[in-house]
Amino acid sequence: MRKKVVYFDNAATSGIKPPSVIKAICDCLKKKNANPGRSGHSLSVKAAEIIYSCREKIGELFNFDKTENIILTKNATESLNIVINGILNTGDEVITTSMEHNSVLRPLTYLKEKRHIKVTIINADLNGQINPKDILNSISDKTKLIVVTSASNVTGTKMDVEKIREIAQYNNIKILVDAAQGAGTVKIDFKKSPFDFIAITGHKHLFGPQGTGALIIKNNEELEPLMFGGTGSQSEKIIHPGFLPDKFESGTLNTPGFAGLSAGIEFILGKKIENIISYEKQLTNYLIKKLKEIEEITIYAANVERVSTVSFNINGFQPSEVADYLDKNHGICVRSGLHCAPEAHKTINTFPNGTIRFSLSYFNTKEEVDTSINALKSFIIKNKN
Repeated sequence: MRKKVVYFDNAATSGIKPPSVIKAICDCLKKKNANPGRSGHSLSVKAAEIIYSCREKIGELFNFDKTENIILTKNATESLNIVINGILNTGDEVITTSMEHNSVLRPLTYLKEKRHIKVTIINADLNGQINPKDILNSISDKTKLIVVTSASNVTGTKMDVEKIREIAQYNNIKILVDAAQGAGTVKIDFKKSPFDFIAITGHKHLFGPQGTGALIIKNNEELEPLMFGGTGSQSEKIIHPGFLPDKFESGTLNTPGFAGLSAGIEFILGKKIENIISYEKQLTNYLIKKLKEIEEITIYAANVERVSTVSFNINGFQPSEVADYLDKNHGICVRSGLHCAPEAHKTINTFPNGTIRFSLSYFNTKEEVDTSINALKSFIIKNKN
């Protein structure tokens, strides 16, 4: 009989959702299943209230009160693309890092070829850490944007985004933070740290469903929309609206999804994000301590300030065969490979095979860590000869 599933792939998507998230999605589909902002009847109004409530919850979590500047998207990738495609033109220069996800590096590479922008990639050290001085030294009079992740999805390393923001602000350069791994695991306060753009996704550490995300814009920037179409506003015109949030929200929004995201954020606010971060830190430290006790295991970026993501390998074995063994023999779900961040793996010398990645959540337990450690030991014993 297959054992109870242990889910350690939360950096990809959170495996356990609060019951309130599932209830909110079901209630929306049962009782408020209409198109927000497209009709005047009562169900449409209720759907619009869900959308507005979600903006408010996002604003509350990030201490940001311009709800109209919270653009609802389908994920962090869309949010990143809105800014990258909307602000960079021919001849512009952008600075980013070797620890970025392909959702940053691919659109930048595309624009490098199509719009002839210049892309400077700052290399991190073996721990996945970026020296902000390297970014400062790479700035030119043509630098228009700095793009940096809040935390690596490979090593879990937290970036010094506040220092990088100060550098950007002093040099009058816009900064875009990819908070796909940071939202819900790092406290981000817009009042204290007014970033220009923050891209978030709903389905990871915010406990929402897939297909939800947001872009927070500090000021009403002159960004070009990524898409054009119906918004429910100014329907008498064939010219796309230029005001926020409609300018960047073409097409019908994922109302059931944003009902779930709103409930996920409400769960975090109720528990207090500081408590969630503290618990995940304790659990992650326990995992690293146990991994260090196994001599056959190499941990990457073991001693950095991190979110609840840990990458490692068992010496002499492919990450994929370890992950497959954990899944099929012990019901432990982890990720192996390059995690959509090839440059990060080149940085920490794990390219092209990648790593085994354990990414924990508030809903994981010390007992699950122990189960996984024992499973790794059993793999090593089984394959020793």
